[in-house]
Amino acid sequence: MATPLIPSPRPTLTAAQAVALTLLRDGYTQRTITARTGVEPDDLYRLAMLHDITAPHGTVEGHHCHEARQEDPCTKCTHAFGRVHARQHARHRRTLAAVPRSLRPRGRQGRRAVR
Repeated sequence: MATPLIPSPRPTLTAAQAVALTLLRDGYTQRTITARTGVEPDDLYRLAMLHDITAPHGTVEGHHCHEARQEDPCTKCTHAFGRVHARQHARHRRTLAAVPRSLRPRGRQGRRAVR
């Protein structure tokens, strides 16, 4: 069997990868896609870039597609990514406040008055 002279720029996909790209295009979240197909996020965005598939704009997944293509994210995707990042930061802040003071990390301590 002869090998083709021009290599295919797009690798062939497994069934799970094809389903993952379809779900990404249809607007499903990264977490849902990974749970349903088992495709890792790094592979998902790399394959989306190679096969010219983008997530809907204004989503975190859309922001990750921009990053995989090494281009500046659009305004909608930047705002969506910022909202999610702020939500995660607030959740982290609430969980630290719920921990007893003796168990909190000691990286940053409050100001102490010098007398």
